Amino acid sequence: MLQPITIIGGNIAGLSAAFYLARQGCPVTVYENKIWDKPCGGAISIEYAHYLMKQLDIDIPTANQFIPPVRFCFTNYRAVETDGMFVIISRSDLQQQLIRRLQKEPNINIRFKRITLKDSALLSGQTILATGFSGFTRQIIEEEWHKREYALALKYRGHCREISQNPAHLMFFDSRLKGYGWVFCGNNCQFNIGIGGLIEKKIIFRKFEEFIKIVNDRFHYDIRPNLSPDIWKIPIMLNNWSTPVSFYKNGIEFIGAGDVLGLAHPVIAAGIEPAWQSGWLLGDSYDRTTHSINTAQYRHLLKKNLQLTSRKPFDILISSMLRMKYFPFKDQLAYALMKIFHQKITDQIKKYPWFAMVHDGIKKTGFKADVS
Repeated sequence: MLQPITIIGGNIAGLSAAFYLARQGCPVTVYENKIWDKPCGGAISIEYAHYLMKQLDIDIPTANQFIPPVRFCFTNYRAVETDGMFVIISRSDLQQQLIRRLQKEPNINIRFKRITLKDSALLSGQTILATGFSGFTRQIIEEEWHKREYALALKYRGHCREISQNPAHLMFFDSRLKGYGWVFCGNNCQFNIGIGGLIEKKIIFRKFEEFIKIVNDRFHYDIRPNLSPDIWKIPIMLNNWSTPVSFYKNGIEFIGAGDVLGLAHPVIAAGIEPAWQSGWLLGDSYDRTTHSINTAQYRHLLKKNLQLTSRKPFDILISSMLRMKYFPFKDQLAYALMKIFHQKITDQIKKYPWFAMVHDGIKKTGFKADVS
């Protein structure tokens, strides 16, 4: 009887790894501390939403309703509007639904327990590390931790007093943030608003207040937060394939997935689909004959997928440009590029979502969701 591979972390990356490893006939045990509503924007592509609905029977009501357009806004009131590309989900609801679905699988055992290094008896020789940007991750990856660049993000969730007749998601780019602010529309007048950027903590709270004033004054929202926003860190790396994917500690090989490897998109920090993708690639790197994950294959697949999806040369170029301290006309150039390429970007995401590009390093999966 095969011994289960241990997965530490039962959110997107960990649950994806569990799902795809189990499909390969590999038993897994997932350890998760708790269900929690991660304070992120919660945007996922329409295609990914339909994949979850079709393949895992996940209920995402917003995917079957009106999909608001997206207004990409820049300084000096410039804006580019695109067709609807994504829907908003509750991270806690998605986590709960995925856990309930995966608990039905014969090869998956999910246990609610906080894991520490003292629990080595519960870990397998190869253990999947899907613990995000956490203290536990820091203990495992050690010196690699200090090489990580991360964005700070603030988020507030509430209800609008009135429903706009022309609702739209709004993304406001500002090079001074080295990031962007957003307002995402939900059901029943719900919204979430936030900003994220590569800036210091003492600055980002002031920028959050400035952003709320901008969206109220310029874009006619009526957002009046009565609580402090949530704050969290998103690790972001440009050339992920040049860093380790596995780390040794106390005789155990910990293999990273999701935020552990800094997979969030370098421009818009979207992390849900890259996290899911990393779990899929772990499953495709499993060797049934040796009952182990081929880390060289995993690194190879990650590199191929990232270069085709969230780490295309265009993405790295834009991200590097935004990080430059003295680069003239950054906002004007960002607006011009979006105006020129927005339709191509939209079509590319619809044709091949970030999480479903290649899984043997050569050919596309061919996955396309029917979202008509």
